[in-house]
Amino acid sequence: MFKRVMVLFIAMAVTASVAVWAQGGGNVKGTVKHRWVEKFPIVVFIDEVPGKKFAPPTKPASMDQRGKVFIPRVLPVLVGTKVDFLNNDPFEHNVYSPDHEKYNLGNWKKGEVRSYVFKNPGVYTQLCKMHPEMIAYVVVLKTPYFAVTDKQGNFTIKGVPPGTYKLKVWGERLRPNQLEKTFEVKVEAGKDANVTIEP
Repeated sequence: MFKRVMVLFIAMAVTASVAVWAQGGGNVKGTVKHRWVEKFPIVVFIDEVPGKKFAPPTKPASMDQRGKVFIPRVLPVLVGTKVDFLNNDPFEHNVYSPDHEKYNLGNWKKGEVRSYVFKNPGVYTQLCKMHPEMIAYVVVLKTPYFAVTDKQGNFTIKGVPPGTYKLKVWGERLRPNQLEKTFEVKVEAGKDANVTIEP
């Protein structure tokens, strides 16, 4: 009886361990220290996982327009993701980007949705021809391992497989040399990897 219970316990432990691995291993948690982080959020991401390509999510991401403001201001997505652009203002909006694929989705009224699939990595500025004060960014990445800082600069990238990775950051107030920096982090299954980033 005792042996049977022990075998069952070990089998459950192995199953749990495999489940943790399958779910992605651990989390990368940390803080980005930058004087503009409270007002301008920063994307923290794993730029590449060697030998791996990732299928885009089946559910679209979304960016809204309310009070002549894009919400969120910064939207990171995996390459190949479809983004729905909403309009919840009582007047028409337009969405276009002069970057990379250079699209213009036209004008549409409240309650309507226009969509775009981002096919190539890069940063796409979002603008509105009808309201030139509006601006936002879609940051298209090669892995699904990314997060956006809160007003204190804190972030969590969840479900990262075990391994050693190089983190990068993107923010509209970061200089080119800051965008080129990498920050090494080691992730272990079932654990949090903590990192402080100073671009």
